[in-house]
Amino acid sequence: MKMIYRAAALLTAAALALSLCGCGRSSGGSADSSSASAEQAAMTAAELFDKVSGSGLCPELDERAELGGDVFANSCEKLYSEPAESFSDGGIMFVSSGAKADEVSVLASDSADCKKLLEERKQRRYKDYEGYAPAELEKIENARIFSAGGLWVMVISDNAEDAEKLICGK
Repeated sequence: MKMIYRAAALLTAAALALSLCGCGRSSGGSADSSSASAEQAAMTAAELFDKVSGSGLCPELDERAELGGDVFANSCEKLYSEPAESFSDGGIMFVSSGAKADEVSVLASDSADCKKLLEERKQRRYKDYEGYAPAELEKIENARIFSAGGLWVMVISDNAEDAEKLICGK
């Protein structure tokens, strides 16, 4: 029985180590790659939003709410089915008019399954736009959900793949 517990603990530790790898990097091992990894690991939601905003990849995004602010705190349960207190970092960039589905959501938590919460958010976005703006459905279907430096990120945009590359430093 002890052997089963040890094996389970080892597998859990291995899975945790793999999940912390984030977007992944090539094994080239250059100094630039190391410093980029360190920068990515230290990125906050606010810094990620600044990076995306400055890139011009998601020009529709004109509003943002971050952890610690009233807008995010008041909307968190509606958006992610978790209270704001569940997260150590997070926020959302979105189109204030609601006419477009474009969004960048960022979550970090020690207790909540952020990947699952973002996948559920994506499903709700799809249902919201299904009858409202069917032209937006393709970009929701092609949304990117990934881990970057301890943050879980969802990008809904015509440029979601390029935004993921920007965030991950690829």
